[in-house]
Amino acid sequence: MRRYPLWTVLALLLLAAVAPAPLGAAAPPAPRIPVFITSAGQSSDYVIVRQAVDALGLKSAAAPVAICCDIKSSRTVIIVFGADEKGMMAARLTARTEQRRVEDILGKMRACGLAIIGVYIGGPSESDPVTQRLLDASLNGVHYFIATRSASTDEYFAAAAQKHGFQLTLIDNVGQLQAAISSLFNAKAM
Repeated sequence: MRRYPLWTVLALLLLAAVAPAPLGAAAPPAPRIPVFITSAGQSSDYVIVRQAVDALGLKSAAAPVAICCDIKSSRTVIIVFGADEKGMMAARLTARTEQRRVEDILGKMRACGLAIIGVYIGGPSESDPVTQRLLDASLNGVHYFIATRSASTDEYFAAAAQKHGFQLTLIDNVGQLQAAISSLFNAKAM
């Protein structure tokens, strides 16, 4: 039987104790100001979320067709999901280019350590294929998600939250959006 010096054993124990937790177990970054708001799908829901953030007095900037360099000075990104065909045409975006833009934002902002909040306030009538595609491609990149309750979406978002590990907040109507956003910022250190 081979003997190891005590200092070697102690060093290995110390290393195991201070080693970082596995990636999946890490706590999500806390939402902090300044906030950047953008759209995934170019719907007018983006404006409603911007008004809620402004009413809370949170320092923010916004652009519906933001790219990563627009966001880098922020500490939290809010992405508002909801596809609007006319809005996407006005922004000269296809479903594919919009999905790529959002995936690029999610990947790069997560790598920078920014908190990412997803918001879906559209009802079941807005659960169109493009919105669904954007949600399916993006939910693995958010840390927090706020969604309006509806019979058609509750199970979808609950299953996604369990699968991807994000914190889900369900609201009954748009009137509760401001309180939901506020609770994320108040529950975490700004």
